[in-house]
Amino acid sequence: MKRSPLIILFVTIFIDLLGFGLIIPLIPIYIQHYGGKPWTGGALLACFSLMQFIFSPIWGRTSDRVGRRPMILLSLIGSAVSFMAFGSAPNLAILFIARISAGILSAASLPAAQAYIADVTTPEKRAGGMAMMGAAFGLGFALGPAISGPLSQHPILGITPLAMPAYFAALMCLCNFIFAWFRLPETHVDRSEHKATRGISDIFKDMTGALHNPAVKSQLTVYAFTTFAFTAVESSFSWLTLLRFKNVIRQNAEQMWAGYGHLPVYRVPLEIQRMVPLGANWSSYSHLALSKVNPDLLQLLLDKAASGINTRIFMIVGITILIVQMAVMRGVAAKVGERNLIVAGTTILTFTLLGIAFAHSLFVIEILSAFIAIGNGILNPSLSSLISQAASKTNRGTISGAQQGIGSLARIIAPPINNTLVGVNSAIPFVISAFLMGTAISLSLRLKQPLKLDSTSESVTSAH
Repeated sequence: MKRSPLIILFVTIFIDLLGFGLIIPLIPIYIQHYGGKPWTGGALLACFSLMQFIFSPIWGRTSDRVGRRPMILLSLIGSAVSFMAFGSAPNLAILFIARISAGILSAASLPAAQAYIADVTTPEKRAGGMAMMGAAFGLGFALGPAISGPLSQHPILGITPLAMPAYFAALMCLCNFIFAWFRLPETHVDRSEHKATRGISDIFKDMTGALHNPAVKSQLTVYAFTTFAFTAVESSFSWLTLLRFKNVIRQNAEQMWAGYGHLPVYRVPLEIQRMVPLGANWSSYSHLALSKVNPDLLQLLLDKAASGINTRIFMIVGITILIVQMAVMRGVAAKVGERNLIVAGTTILTFTLLGIAFAHSLFVIEILSAFIAIGNGILNPSLSSLISQAASKTNRGTISGAQQGIGSLARIIAPPINNTLVGVNSAIPFVISAFLMGTAISLSLRLKQPLKLDSTSESVTSAH
């Protein structure tokens, strides 16, 4: 098994999630910057997820016809263009076009990458290849916010601070495209065998069948509840900080402005200098109250302050999830059992979501965000493991596809609802999510820890 193709695949998936992690904390700030409401941000997230849901099976079967390499290259160059469009978007319409395009084109990467791994690995090593994909997902989402924060605070070459993370993601995708163009070989060379095409209707059939399969329906029901509940964190968390902590954001912006006032003009960031009125004396202008400066300059400072808060919170979430999944999960799962970890994860998330709903201290929110990451880091891999163990060898791929379909539907349906509710009251989506997660606790208590599968149990779990 060659290492270089899998390394390139790891980088490809990592950059996909890194780009997502780079911009997800900033989406509400973009929306507010262009006069949008919280529900607009939910619609933006839903459009991206909808395009991925529709186009993933299309690109998957296209890779069977034309090969894996073209699909992966398409995803990389498409992501580069869409990130560039996102960063330079002058209004909400272009922002939506950028994210819709990203959903369509980035959807080519995951099914092609999964098929690529199947092409270059033996059956006994395939699980390791798929685990590599999971590590790339976790690493990309963890590091994205960590990089996004400093980038959005220290722009270069005259790029606006808000656009820096998207431009950086575009540059990384472009570099990866060039690297893959020269180094990524094609693995699917024998395309003579006819394969039945699969589309959206097949995904719905798989989900319906899986939810009626006695071997996995309980696990998938828990997964559905927890996924819908967790989308409140993904889609509404940034809005909660923007709406609930306006005063903190304003204070941070004022401190930033006061800091610039102590600097000579040549040391002031270029984007700040450009917004000083022509002919104004810097030493006098910099001592004006923040409310009296150029409105565009005021908005720039508020955007920088808000992006600093949001990226810090998402960085805490991402890094904590990565630590829990990579440093703890393997040993804990073997000793405690996935079922007990699912109960623990849902319990932690239920109380944490309630805490977030009613917390009015940013410091408390940051602490609770770490508990969100701990709960999710325990829950997700344990639940996925339990689902894969309960599925038989003959339908494991179908069950995995059904699980992904449920997750995609959650990310299509929930964000517009959550973001509409967060605009009414920032606590509402988190209270609802806590109720859903609490329901998942009661459902998870009924799950059974499976015994090690043998040929007999395989035949039992394959019964439908």
